[in-house]
Amino acid sequence: MNSKSFRFFFKNIFAISVLFYGCIGDLYFDTHNEMNGDKVSRDVAVRQFYGALLVKRSLCPQSIDTTLTSAGYYTTNIGSGCSGSSTTDESKYTLRSCKSVYKYVHKKDLTVCLNEVLFFPCESVANASRVLRPNFPVCRGLFGPGPETPLSM
Repeated sequence: MNSKSFRFFFKNIFAISVLFYGCIGDLYFDTHNEMNGDKVSRDVAVRQFYGALLVKRSLCPQSIDTTLTSAGYYTTNIGSGCSGSSTTDESKYTLRSCKSVYKYVHKKDLTVCLNEVLFFPCESVANASRVLRPNFPVCRGLFGPGPETPLSM
């Protein structure tokens, strides 16, 4: 390969990598996470969270059904952390899109989240609903911007 074609080749590679900077690593990391037995997709985790929430609703008094439903909403739907072409520190360093970074969650974190839902006292949910928008802080950290938000019970 002569020097002109060598430079041309690397200029093109550089231009392509700049265009797709935020998602070069998506294919690798998404495939790796899919095959990793320690992780589960966020969609599956959200479905399991809502399943645990239904079990919790059956165990608590009917008077707090609305509170539990809104807690589920505020836990999973407020502020995903990614919008459009946004990036995070982790996505910049791994050449991934922001959505790819948050596409999978660790199973052990999901287990802690589900235990939080199932073992959180019903009375605490009812008391918190008078003061704050209720949600489950550990699960909020898993599905949203983190438990340090002022939304926590």
